[in-house]
Amino acid sequence: MGKYTFFALLLLGCSVAQAQITDITVNKENFQSSGFPFKGKRVLQVERIQTPKEDNYIIFSKEERGADPDKLYAQQFQRIDGMWVPIVEETIQEDGIITSVWESRKAFFDADKDGKLDAVFIYSRHPKDNVEKQLSCIALILYKGQFYRMRAEAEDGYEKTTYSDNYASLPAEVKENAERYWQNLDKR
Repeated sequence: MGKYTFFALLLLGCSVAQAQITDITVNKENFQSSGFPFKGKRVLQVERIQTPKEDNYIIFSKEERGADPDKLYAQQFQRIDGMWVPIVEETIQEDGIITSVWESRKAFFDADKDGKLDAVFIYSRHPKDNVEKQLSCIALILYKGQFYRMRAEAEDGYEKTTYSDNYASLPAEVKENAERYWQNLDKR
């Protein structure tokens, strides 16, 4: 019986090790001046996230302060054959709107247990002439080299959530993780 218990524990330990996601702290100022090929001039948020199958950098950056129009760059890089390669890039820009990344609001997981990163990042929209007034809160979900969104508006007290057109294509387990995080988030 001891042999079977040991074998079961060994299998359990291996499955836990495969699902592990490691978030490595990165100094924004040092990273910004490192020569890494991110878009923008200012790094707002940078995460180095390793999974059993990937080594990732997720970077949110902008142009210089006061740039008009305001552009938020969201990028995922992966190390492939020793080189950092952009996997997905998106520029978030709206006339008359300033975006703000919520650096302390994020979640990393591997909901579908494929050994690759699934993540949720939060940003908000503000009128250009009043950055203290929040118009909406957006969850930017990263899954397999694509961004998906959930969005709630200040106008209705953040009661109703709308979804990006591609959101329905997410696997159920990824939606469950992202929606659980979103439901518990203070969106104000």
